[in-house]
Amino acid sequence: MTGRSVELGSLACFLLLAICLQVPVVADEAVTWRSGKDFRRQLEFHVGFQWESSPIRQSLNGLSENQRIAIWLDRRVDPDFQVDLSIREATLDEALQRVGSAIGGGVGYVDSVVYVGSRPVAERLATLAALRRDDVKRLPTAARVRFSVTSAWKWEDLSTPRELLTQLADSANAKVVNIDQVPHDLWAAGNLPALPLTDRISLLLAGFDLTFEIAKDGSAIRLASIPAEVVIERRYSPTGTLNSAATTIATAFPDVIVKKSGAQLDITGRLETHELIERMIRGEPARRTETTASSKRFDLRVENQPVGAIIKAIADREALQLKFDIAAQAKLQQRISIDVKQLTLDELLSETLSSLGISHRIEAGVLELTAP
Repeated sequence: MTGRSVELGSLACFLLLAICLQVPVVADEAVTWRSGKDFRRQLEFHVGFQWESSPIRQSLNGLSENQRIAIWLDRRVDPDFQVDLSIREATLDEALQRVGSAIGGGVGYVDSVVYVGSRPVAERLATLAALRRDDVKRLPTAARVRFSVTSAWKWEDLSTPRELLTQLADSANAKVVNIDQVPHDLWAAGNLPALPLTDRISLLLAGFDLTFEIAKDGSAIRLASIPAEVVIERRYSPTGTLNSAATTIATAFPDVIVKKSGAQLDITGRLETHELIERMIRGEPARRTETTASSKRFDLRVENQPVGAIIKAIADREALQLKFDIAAQAKLQQRISIDVKQLTLDELLSETLSSLGISHRIEAGVLELTAP
């Protein structure tokens, strides 16, 4: 994956941001959620917003209604956790990824729902949901029909996850054999767009680090811990020579396993990677929207600006919480000029801070500055 250059430009321009509508209530039932291709197109739509000490649930509710996308906030995220985040001209997908980083978590997609919460869960959830949909295809006809039902989902304030899980299982004439694995909890009201039954169950269980297994006859589901590694196999019939296609895919996506099967390729990897491979095979750009700190490159040119303002701008851009000790704080008022290109985040911070004797480290979404 090649690095992406981020042009910071002048500090004043960098901090020029639009304000996003915020609504302090659960998404209104009148909202018509985007779904399918409309949902995917919206993820590529450019947005800009600024959250200043904004409670995460309130902020996500505003973003959800403004963009007409359903967002599932993991139960383990404090709904009153305050977020400081500035977004300027990023795609909605990129903005959501930065929201995930801002809370020390991650973002994933299940059908037309955005999951915001635990990073390990976010990285596995889409693939888990796809695996459960595949499980349904192997059920006897009657059970397959029951578990394949797609419908919208709404629940009232103070609903418990056990009640909701039981209702979902009942709709497929199935019993949850170890429902005690789900602890008691009280949830705020919510509503989601039409989803397959198994996707609704996958979302409900995500906040407990759980997935589920369906009995062979479809009569019961058993809860199970999410495995450490979650991958799915898909079969492809690429154009051109098989060896060339296998080499191209393995080179572009080193995290997948590629095996030849007759005139086809069996590829094992995460669902998100499969989606990129499908785009590549169709001749479309297989763009990765996620960019790691080590691959992203920065250009920065400022004249006689306070170091503190520069660092805050960088931290806001990368959705990092800024912390510093008293010694470092005293030095952040000093002014510097800097003109650099194509630096990694670590190199940019070192270039900005080292001459002042300030050390930095990034851990769990926090940029910490210290000085002797």
